[in-house]
Amino acid sequence: MSNLIRWRDSHPLLPLLLVASLIVLLAVAAAVIWSRGSLTGDDAHSVSLDLMKSAYGKVEPGRTSEPELAALGFDQARFKARSLSGLGVQEYFMPHTSADFDQLDPAVQACFDASDRCTALVFPLASPHSGGFMAANAAPRVPGRVVFLLKSGRVAYKTVQNG
Repeated sequence: MSNLIRWRDSHPLLPLLLVASLIVLLAVAAAVIWSRGSLTGDDAHSVSLDLMKSAYGKVEPGRTSEPELAALGFDQARFKARSLSGLGVQEYFMPHTSADFDQLDPAVQACFDASDRCTALVFPLASPHSGGFMAANAAPRVPGRVVFLLKSGRVAYKTVQNG
């Protein structure tokens, strides 16, 4: 017993090491729980994605305005949507050839001429927790997205894109 007491006395940082180890273990456990989402968070998110897909059919180009999109459930903050300016719209829809440009929807072609009146909203079709523990540092992998092209505040074009 005297050897154990002598060993403890010769290692005064042992309690600090034990406390630091406990903190690291708690941090790892919290990170794993956080990366998987809460028990209701992922289910609620998948239900929200299903609602977003069904609401897509209710969007009418030429009639639906940007505030109506939010009312239908296309919440930019909740789904981490990207908002594109006129120049961003041109970059997003830029075709590779002039033949590809001719095949673009007329609403998209019109935004190349009047980029100051066009914006776009891009909603990813992936759970923010789908990447796992290191998802924040990894490149985003989006299996699909819903794109709304807005001209003067109204939906002019809508599409669902894969990949």
